[in-house]
Amino acid sequence: MAKSKDQLGAKPGFSRRSFLAGAALGAGAAAAGTVLPRKLFTDPDKPPWISEYYVNGFWLESAGLEQTEAHPPLLEGKSSADIAIIGGGFTGLSSAYHLAERFPDKRIVLLEAARCGYGASGRNGGQALSALPLVEELYEKEGAEAAKKFYEVNRQGLAMIQALVNEQGVNCDLENTGVIVLAASEQDLKGMEKSHEAAKAIGRDSRMLGREEVRQELKSDRYFGGWRVSDGAIINPAKLALGMKKLVEASGVEIFEKTKVVRLTPGKKIRIETEFGELSADAVVVATNGYSHSLGLFKSRIIPLCNYVIATEPLSAAQMEAIGWKGREALWDTRTEFDYMRFSADNRIVMGGEGAPYFYGGGFSSGNYKPSLKMLESSLPRTWPQLEGLQVTHRWGGTMGFTLDFVPSIGVMGEDKNIFYGVGYSGEGVAMSQLAGKIISQLYAREQTELTQFALVNRAMPYLPPEPLRYVGISLYKKFF
Repeated sequence: MAKSKDQLGAKPGFSRRSFLAGAALGAGAAAAGTVLPRKLFTDPDKPPWISEYYVNGFWLESAGLEQTEAHPPLLEGKSSADIAIIGGGFTGLSSAYHLAERFPDKRIVLLEAARCGYGASGRNGGQALSALPLVEELYEKEGAEAAKKFYEVNRQGLAMIQALVNEQGVNCDLENTGVIVLAASEQDLKGMEKSHEAAKAIGRDSRMLGREEVRQELKSDRYFGGWRVSDGAIINPAKLALGMKKLVEASGVEIFEKTKVVRLTPGKKIRIETEFGELSADAVVVATNGYSHSLGLFKSRIIPLCNYVIATEPLSAAQMEAIGWKGREALWDTRTEFDYMRFSADNRIVMGGEGAPYFYGGGFSSGNYKPSLKMLESSLPRTWPQLEGLQVTHRWGGTMGFTLDFVPSIGVMGEDKNIFYGVGYSGEGVAMSQLAGKIISQLYAREQTELTQFALVNRAMPYLPPEPLRYVGISLYKKFF
């Protein structure tokens, strides 16, 4: 008997995907944490949660965000809308785009606390992937047909980015490079065989790479082999966000930036309080992902993890030749706290990962976390010693939203079924958030379609233990696994 979509879990394919699942196990063994003093959970290196949109991020700088005038905030007084969208990242912008297309006569208002594209949408590694670990789970439990059906729906997110570029003229430095997953151990390389088998069974262009092939292609001795799939791309995510913002505004959506929502009160008419004003709406789209805790939402389902990224100076022709990487593929490795890398349009190496800190109580961090940044800077020459001396020019970071099984949920909630959401992208939301916006538009229309019946729709996200168990469990898992 086939499992329902709420029963489907994502069996980890690589060690990184087991990170949060292991955190739950660690929490179970950490009950003593309830009596430990709070100061033990304080990280002295944690930067403050700041709301300005510019923190040395290469994507935001290259997209010209500083030179783009901000929309005025929603100030004093009360107003109303048919649909309010909270969050100006990819989920919010995609929802606005598709809702405005479907319902041009409705008043749609988008509220963003800082600037559109400020959060994870403008701070990520710029890798647009077209599959989730759930594909392998479906293949193992239900066969190739079920896995292929899920994959074909899931890959629409990447196709939507292609359409924004080709049909709407959005310039986001899109390159269809494919992806190479790099094995950090012989065991990880063997584990990739299952991923490769599932990919081939559903028609993906997939190939295993031996250690010597990786050495030849990337001129690095660090990895034990790899797995290449062709359906993946690299983009400048901040350019994509700003391009989408222009399309959304042109479609009639009203955008208010520097407008922080402080309270959401459900009801037939939803009350949305900002720092200086108030808005009522018939329906709301919650597009705040890792920041959802600030509205009191998904506290036991979404864990905010903070991730950090660096960008180097542009590589010279000689440096490019020295490292190979002719295909410019998106790269990431299989360690629990892994590296991900890609070239920018001007041939910088943009690299993120290594330490992904969890701050006690789900604390946000939009600043720069020096321990993780130092690990990134030391990891780069371990991958390519021939780049010793290459200067790092940008360092930035931000908050992402993870679920315990690395699988997102898109749906509708509330007694009146008028609060829509897309959350828990777990570091793979560049393409999926595009699909989320289209799904939300169809859920709002109360339609029964392939998308509204998708396995991720109204998916029950696994429960997360409370503090201090959560902090202790994650810390123990990161230390010992």
